[in-house]
Amino acid sequence: MFELMVGTSIISLLITMVGMTLILLALRILEVIIRRINIGEALIIILVPFSIGYFLRVPSNGVIKKIYRSLIILFFVLLLLGSFFVFYMQK
Repeated sequence: MFELMVGTSIISLLITMVGMTLILLALRILEVIIRRINIGEALIIILVPFSIGYFLRVPSNGVIKKIYRSLIILFFVLLLLGSFFVFYMQK
């Protein structure tokens, strides 16, 4: 049972790290390409950390933004699941 918990937390942390960096960055780039945003705004959308530039500069309508929000929630849940092992080891 302990091995299952360790394995689940490690896999969920790896999915979160890779997913948050690659998938969310790809969605930001795709949004910039589809909306044909100028280079200054595009750099803000793509490079500002924690999706702040994305949520400030991109209008709230669109399929990509809905997917982006749902993926952020999914990655947050996976991050919480992965952090359970860390909290368990501190106890």
